Amino acid sequence: MSYSIYQVELPENPEAIAFVNGFLARDRAGLIWLWKNLLWIKNTTATADGCVQLKAGICAANEVVMVSYWRSPQSLQAFFKGKFHRQMMQFVAKHPESLCLYNETYQPTASGKYSHEPQGMATIYG
Repeated sequence: MSYSIYQVELPENPEAIAFVNGFLARDRAGLIWLWKNLLWIKNTTATADGCVQLKAGICAANEVVMVSYWRSPQSLQAFFKGKFHRQMMQFVAKHPESLCLYNETYQPTASGKYSHEPQGMATIYG
């Protein structure tokens, strides 16, 4: 099996960011909400203006993690302020103990390694 590994050329000050967010259902209400809304959350995020790619993974029956790649922090902030994110957060406001939510953002400091086709930051800078 032969394939080449490559890296991408990042600008001096890359604007793109990776956003990692997770959902951990803490009770039955949270679990039902998570599975009822998971595809909607994935599709809404993936099609948001500025989102270039989204990867979602099921960690356990009650936990999901998503990694999305955004053109800029401003595009991610616009998504947070938008109608769809507000809809997502309505459940949390009504049931604060039902879900554990977390999120982190990262800006690339060096290129990752890629093979075959661009994924992640390579979809922006490749």
